[in-house]
Amino acid sequence: MIQDKIISLKNKRLIEASVAPNTLKNYRGALDKLETWLQERPLSDVLLSEYVSKLYQGGRAPATCEMVVKAVKWCAKIEGSPLDKRDTQITDQTLKGIRRKGKDRGREPVNGLEWEDVEKVCVRAEADNTVAGLRDSALIRLMSDCLLRISEAVAINIDDLGCSETGHGSTLLIRKSKTDQEGHGEHKFVGEPTMQIIKRYIEVSAINGGALFRRVRFQQHICPGRLSVNGARAAIKRRAREADVEGFISGHSLRVGSAISLAKAGASVVDMQVAGRWKSPQMPAHYASIMLTEREAIARFKYKK
Repeated sequence: MIQDKIISLKNKRLIEASVAPNTLKNYRGALDKLETWLQERPLSDVLLSEYVSKLYQGGRAPATCEMVVKAVKWCAKIEGSPLDKRDTQITDQTLKGIRRKGKDRGREPVNGLEWEDVEKVCVRAEADNTVAGLRDSALIRLMSDCLLRISEAVAINIDDLGCSETGHGSTLLIRKSKTDQEGHGEHKFVGEPTMQIIKRYIEVSAINGGALFRRVRFQQHICPGRLSVNGARAAIKRRAREADVEGFISGHSLRVGSAISLAKAGASVVDMQVAGRWKSPQMPAHYASIMLTEREAIARFKYKK
């Protein structure tokens, strides 16, 4: 069995640490479902191709089909017999067809919370004059300033915040992230308005160490437990809804919104890539495509925009 082979490895913990926790969770789930479908048949290129075709025909997005294949290849590598293109030639061709045919299938596009939206949402949250309102405002402002992923935001400890070396503003140490699995850490700038709200939240909630963002009961009572990813996502959605911000809002909306706002302010794709710690310029360029189009060579040189 696929999972039994993984569990039997002596260096299981080291192998699992090579991928992000959420990725590992997704891989395990995908492999479990594949194994159930196989019904003890040995996995082959033909069967894997048939399985991802079945997923696509059942309404799954191309990304879901691709993740199954990545999980199988990852499992093969840790068994000491890495797959190459010859081993999954049929499956790889099937995936190409799925990507082309299903390029418009998937989740509803996430709407970005741009800087003006963030201010509107946070002012409304702060008006509640509750611990929960201050926590949510601090969370949203910090995620916007530092283009944080939601998993990075809930992992922040109070000690990760500090003063910048120049004395202007503050810094946040992101100890580990999707693009920094080894945990080298990276400092990001935090604006003064954001730090002021964070300080108010810490003071009112009377926490002096450990997790920065925590669960809150009945809007006022802080809990020792760290705020979960689902809890943070729900808070962002709720605060946006209360401030009458329209669109499909998710935990990713703050990264997208800050990228768009940076482009509107004149930032380059490289600026956005560095700010958001993206490995390639593809994603920030995608998010800010409309603004960047207006700064293309024809717009700048022919029409002097």
